[in-house]
Amino acid sequence: MPFKESNTLDPKPSVRIFFIGLNILKLTDSDAGVDTAVQAFVHNSSQVHKLTIETRRKRPGKPDLLMMRHTGPLSLTVADGTRNHGFMILTNIEAADRGVTAYNGKEPSDEGTKLDDSFSLATLLGKPAGDVDPFGGLPSVFIDHGVFYTADKVTTKAQIVRKNGDKEDLTEVPTIIGANIYLDPSKPDQTVTLFWRQEGEDVFLPLKHSPNFTYEIYVINEPLFEPDSPLPRHGEFTEYFKILPDVSEGDKFEIEFLEEIPDRGSTRAPCMSLFLP
Repeated sequence: MPFKESNTLDPKPSVRIFFIGLNILKLTDSDAGVDTAVQAFVHNSSQVHKLTIETRRKRPGKPDLLMMRHTGPLSLTVADGTRNHGFMILTNIEAADRGVTAYNGKEPSDEGTKLDDSFSLATLLGKPAGDVDPFGGLPSVFIDHGVFYTADKVTTKAQIVRKNGDKEDLTEVPTIIGANIYLDPSKPDQTVTLFWRQEGEDVFLPLKHSPNFTYEIYVINEPLFEPDSPLPRHGEFTEYFKILPDVSEGDKFEIEFLEEIPDRGSTRAPCMSLFLP
């Protein structure tokens, strides 16, 4: 199922979504009369990586307002009839106009670069990666609308090291996958609604377009803290392959970083999100 492409990535979305850390995104069928949606499997079997989801209202010249925060593993929400998802980002945009697309970079944007800059497991492996182990990747995050793109990359010296000894040099590593949702200001009833389960109860949060502020949603699955030195040693793809049982041992690989990572916060290793196809 190929991504439909978008030539543009406009700089004024109503909602920005950022996937950071051990998240595997894939195209999936939507049950709302839409051709495609995106399902993000949150790697939940790593003892080091911890899930945090935050939604913030961004106000120019003022501090962010925290709208919601979820920490720890997701629980299935009753808003999902398929019994797969623990956090749903749903729009009420007309079905004919709703769906996910991939930014192709044809018209440059300050928001980010083309989605193809992000890691794709099928491309890295040279073959399909198979299905995600449901015990390691579910409940997942579901998004029914948005333009997906590469939101951030780090410039560094790194190598892809394969089991057969082959190495491929990298000068930059994509780390964050973004998705922008654009609500029509002429249609004030258009809404992005978040559904999840918090402390044993199903809850929801509606987000409406405003000319005065935007929203940002962070789906973060990273270690809570790592010291600046020594060089990051934990392997992201080693963790990924734990929940990809169809990948043979001989096809596995890892990224080795040859210098300290610039522009990182409390976690020094860039725990990159990626696409399954």
